[in-house]
Amino acid sequence: MKKLILCFSLSLFFITSNYGQEFSKEESKNTFLEWNFGVALIEEENFPFPGASFLWGKTYINEKDLIFEYQVGFAFPTLVTGKIGVGKRFNNTNVVVGVRPWPTTVYLQTSFSTTKEKSWIASIEGNPIDFGSIGNINVGYRWNITLKKVKIEIE
Repeated sequence: MKKLILCFSLSLFFITSNYGQEFSKEESKNTFLEWNFGVALIEEENFPFPGASFLWGKTYINEKDLIFEYQVGFAFPTLVTGKIGVGKRFNNTNVVVGVRPWPTTVYLQTSFSTTKEKSWIASIEGNPIDFGSIGNINVGYRWNITLKKVKIEIE
């Protein structure tokens, strides 16, 4: 199973490297805050365990609607978390596949009810190795952040 994770991670690295070349003619870059909640299925427990996270991230979408996205933040019960993924935009919906380093999972994520300012996120994650969590299901809300450049003039 560790070989499977290594192969998946290397594949994701090469995919994101190629995506990096595609993003040299960047169409859009969004910074966002995201709040998620969900349940994890844990090997030793007979019931779903609740969890939540608050993340900061960036999404890059090029003119071919290819997506590169990463996010990091705080989580309960793991304290810290992050994700990196690649995907495709279909009309107003983003579909991303990626990896979460801790807790180690691979995920499939989609957005819905998307506007310029916000979107809802849903993801399903699975643990490809025999360690702790079997997987989890999450729902989240994403706020896009628009940072304005401030010009300061000194006389």
